[in-house]
Amino acid sequence: MRALLSLLFVLLLTACGGGGGGGGSTGGGGTTPTTPAVPPTLVGVVSVGVPLGGAQISVVDAKGTALGSTSSNAGDGRYTLKLSAASPSLPLMLQARGIDSAGLPVLLHALVPAAANDASTTVHLTPLSQAVSALALGAAPQAAFAKPAEAKLTDTAPLISGAGTFLKTLIKTAASDAKITSLDAFDLLTDSRLATPKSAADLMLAGLRLQVDGASGKLLLGTRFLANPTPEVEVSLATAKTELAKGSTGTPASAITSTLKVTSAAASVVTNAATLDGIVSTLNPLLAQVSTSAATYKASTALTGYDKHDGRNVDALVGSLTAAATDGLQLGPLQVLGCADTVVKKGDCLRVLVASTLSDRSGKPVRRLLDAATYNTAAKRWSLIGNGHTLSFEAYASSTQLLKRDGSSETSSGSSGSSASANPFSGVEVRLQATDEAFTSYLLLAGTVQTPLGYALPLAACNQRQLCVAPTGAAGVVPTGAPQDHQLRASSVGWLGNADGLNGAAYKAIFTRNVTGAVQETRSAYLHAAMLSEVAAARHPVLDGVASATPLTLASLGRGLTLKWATWAQANPDLRLAQIRLVVRYPDRIASLPLDVLDVTEDPVLRVALTPGQGELGHDIWLTAVDTAGRRFHTRYALGISDSAP
Repeated sequence: MRALLSLLFVLLLTACGGGGGGGGSTGGGGTTPTTPAVPPTLVGVVSVGVPLGGAQISVVDAKGTALGSTSSNAGDGRYTLKLSAASPSLPLMLQARGIDSAGLPVLLHALVPAAANDASTTVHLTPLSQAVSALALGAAPQAAFAKPAEAKLTDTAPLISGAGTFLKTLIKTAASDAKITSLDAFDLLTDSRLATPKSAADLMLAGLRLQVDGASGKLLLGTRFLANPTPEVEVSLATAKTELAKGSTGTPASAITSTLKVTSAAASVVTNAATLDGIVSTLNPLLAQVSTSAATYKASTALTGYDKHDGRNVDALVGSLTAAATDGLQLGPLQVLGCADTVVKKGDCLRVLVASTLSDRSGKPVRRLLDAATYNTAAKRWSLIGNGHTLSFEAYASSTQLLKRDGSSETSSGSSGSSASANPFSGVEVRLQATDEAFTSYLLLAGTVQTPLGYALPLAACNQRQLCVAPTGAAGVVPTGAPQDHQLRASSVGWLGNADGLNGAAYKAIFTRNVTGAVQETRSAYLHAAMLSEVAAARHPVLDGVASATPLTLASLGRGLTLKWATWAQANPDLRLAQIRLVVRYPDRIASLPLDVLDVTEDPVLRVALTPGQGELGHDIWLTAVDTAGRRFHTRYALGISDSAP
């Protein structure tokens, strides 16, 4: 079916920059805002527990004046940014936008109460600086960065130090397990250990799950070393700001709305995690030599005892490493994502989920490795082991918007066969793997998904990589190519309740693999972000230049269509376009070609050439964006079967 589609992909990248050291202060002792006499220079690192290379960094002052931008170094995440004004209005506010090793967008902020005029000022952009900013602002920082004057940034300067002090009380267990002995003296914005790979501060950061949830107005905190990502500690941002503004008479702890007041940690994991990147340092010399044999990879201590990861065995893993070597790629530092243990022992994790970006010599990300690592206590080293799962199963909140080829909203049953009384509409997607990675054979023909409330629905094969939600008794499903093939919605599934859309909601897949002697298996997947009941249309990705006078046409696709989405990307810095799919629908099947978009660019461009076949029901272009918490936002442009189609 892929012969029906031909495609030319060109992604234009912006250049990366880098930088280094300095001094400044926040989250430790308070600093009175001062006005520098000469243009200050800001230096630091962008990190999420591993350096975030290629992040776009911008800075504004309290009046909203843009003072410059740069990119973090592809290798170590460092940056240097000399401001364009000598006397900016304080505090300054920084924003860093990038993509982590797992492919999720990252949006970080930092409030800077003072900038030195005789030395560089250190500002590390991390989830800690993001949390401090949110507490001082009383809301998600993104809106304040877009309109600093309206956010009254000058009012936040006296609150920054107190916000840092309060945050330390919430993460003190994680800090203790990471061997940060003097947390009171630890500056959440400037401490040099935040810029040191796998240092105590870096390991604390790697093990924490910090999320500023704009929808609920809360700061959500927890450890990554629990199977269920339900936040352990929840803090009302508005209440926290109110209490911080009271100074010494305020009680920020009253803003905690959860039973737990402090996050947990995993001492045994953090203690050994300092050598986690030994896996990378072992594999990269092998990747540097194209001649490295499969046997050599398998004999490497980095792969000792490898099991499987979502059905990928050691041979398949070695094959992907060999391909990476052929392309001249190298692994980046391993980012900790969570724990793959089915039963998690408190304070420990035997299979630590990790991710690494494979980049070329220019630092451009080309692909990603997602796996699980384990620590051998006897050998005192880490190796990849896999999550032990025979198939992949994911559940995530999503929202879909249906558009016509001129970009106008579809108000009736669409050409993809999807009816939407509400447009956009939300749901939960359940993705249970059905085929092998090469899409050549079925590993699974049917299954069942059970919701957190206990209701179960059948899944069936549908000529896609994952099973589709199926009518009762159906042996197979004719797919539409829409996310609704895998989506549960309250409007179509009356059993879907409020508890099914909460952060941490547990979905269960029950299946028997399509192999002789297979037994029934059960797998759980958790929502890492709550389903949003109403999602603004503006959050869904849209293409530049599509309008009633300039609609998308089959003729333009045949010639090769240049797709741009820079306007939407600029308006939604916490989202990134992750995939474009071209779908041709037939009466009994679809032909679909997905394209992953790996990088964030200032002016993203994708050139597409599509040559239709015969007997089509319609042609669709699907755009899928993802937010920092993993929610998906889909947009479909329906082109119909001819250029005259409505």
